[in-house]
Amino acid sequence: MPKLVVPNSVTLHNARAFLASNRPFAGRGKTATLQLHPRWAHLDPMALSMIAAWGAWCRRSGFRVTVQNLGRHAHYAARMKLFQHLGVDFDPHIAAREEAGRFLPVTQVANRSALTGVIGDISALLHMDSEPDGLAAVQYCVSELIRNVLEHSGSPDGAFVCAHRYTKKKPHRVTIAVADCGQGVAAHLGRAHPEALADDAIALGLAMRPGVTGAVPGLYGTTDNAGAGLFITRSIAKGTGGYFLFYSGHAAYRLRRTKSAAKQIVLYLDALDEPRRDLWRFEAPWEGTVVVVEIRTDRIADFQGFFQWIRKQMPTRASTTRRIKFT
Repeated sequence: MPKLVVPNSVTLHNARAFLASNRPFAGRGKTATLQLHPRWAHLDPMALSMIAAWGAWCRRSGFRVTVQNLGRHAHYAARMKLFQHLGVDFDPHIAAREEAGRFLPVTQVANRSALTGVIGDISALLHMDSEPDGLAAVQYCVSELIRNVLEHSGSPDGAFVCAHRYTKKKPHRVTIAVADCGQGVAAHLGRAHPEALADDAIALGLAMRPGVTGAVPGLYGTTDNAGAGLFITRSIAKGTGGYFLFYSGHAAYRLRRTKSAAKQIVLYLDALDEPRRDLWRFEAPWEGTVVVVEIRTDRIADFQGFFQWIRKQMPTRASTTRRIKFT
């Protein structure tokens, strides 16, 4: 029986324990189980998007999803519309409080039209009308991550996206998570790069290098940034002092937050050369891809200049590092 066990807290900070403790695609039968903690549930966008994508995989694979330990502690997950995507009837009678909501609830994106709708809704849902440059960074990351799924995953369910803007404490941050249960990174890259099939960690590293992957002509957007989306989103996270997480198959990569607001940041074309990174290997695989980007929006004063600055770090000839100043 497929089972996904959620501890009392799942965040980017403690992601390894959550990823290592589960075998969500193993087992047979007619039922799949999501097991929540009996008293407390703090789920960030990473956990919510993963659970929704897993639930879609379960349902198209013929499993009925059940949830254990539903209660008041699951109100946030309900407000984020998680249980609707699982096909689970749970109505905690939550009063709508639009003025307090600074989140994009779990949303399934299976085509261009749905992607356009999500991008258009972000400003209102995250209440970012007063932060145009931060909004532009968030919209770029959401668009690129979802396009990657639509173009490369092969998942019939598309992508599941979720985002939350944290403003109660400084610095203000936005966390974006996109998950799918498609073919995964290694299978996609393995056609052109056989070494990716041998090691999921190698596949992750290749996918994060600019120019290795590419946009599908005629699909979502242009090929101007073909193969650069993950590099740019990783650079946005690093340049603003946020996390970046990339998970597929048996491996996960996490770029940790920078220790201080340094004005000079070294961008590594090879993400595996980053000194403040984690590379984890797990016995049980994630059948698909998960990408999470955390952006500190108060450190983006000119997104277009910021974006072009990052683009200039992608040389046409071989190089390992480039230095870039963030103001």
